[in-house]
Amino acid sequence: MDVSKQQEGEKRVQELLIAPLDLMGLTKPGTMRKEQFELMRRELRQKLAYMSPQGLMSLCEWCQQHPGGKERDRFPIALHVLDQARRIEPPEAGPSPLMLKVFAHEIGQKAISEGWAPELHVWLKGNRQWPGAWTLSKIRESADDGMRRLRDIESRLARVGEVSREEEQFRQKRRAAIRLCEDMVAS
Repeated sequence: MDVSKQQEGEKRVQELLIAPLDLMGLTKPGTMRKEQFELMRRELRQKLAYMSPQGLMSLCEWCQQHPGGKERDRFPIALHVLDQARRIEPPEAGPSPLMLKVFAHEIGQKAISEGWAPELHVWLKGNRQWPGAWTLSKIRESADDGMRRLRDIESRLARVGEVSREEEQFRQKRRAAIRLCEDMVAS
């Protein structure tokens, strides 16, 4: 998202989510300092800038029905708001900065050239940390079957000219996963 769209989105979040909740009289959570509350609101504006007006109105309605605090008069915490926002309107799933760095690094280049990039991608999505040497060896091991199967299918395709529908689906899915990883390097 470019800077102008981000700013427009943040303004939309303020107008359609935060301002209506303020007008309802929802106050900061009791355990939160004023600075923390303002930081939370800023984070919400930034993280929810992708949402459409309809999605923000639905989220506002949810927040109005699920306020925080014992007296139900507190602003819901960001964790709950963001969780509900993902249910209402999931953000576009692009590669994270970590994934971009890993695939631009020697590790990612090696994974792409050797064919175990899809497994590295799945691991990164689940763990969100830089993989160590032991982890990389386990990722490579887990990729052996998929890499071997793709080689077998492609060699059979080159020799015979056709493969079963199931094998062709596997081949297309694996090639698409590899392309996704290659595209991260190109971007």
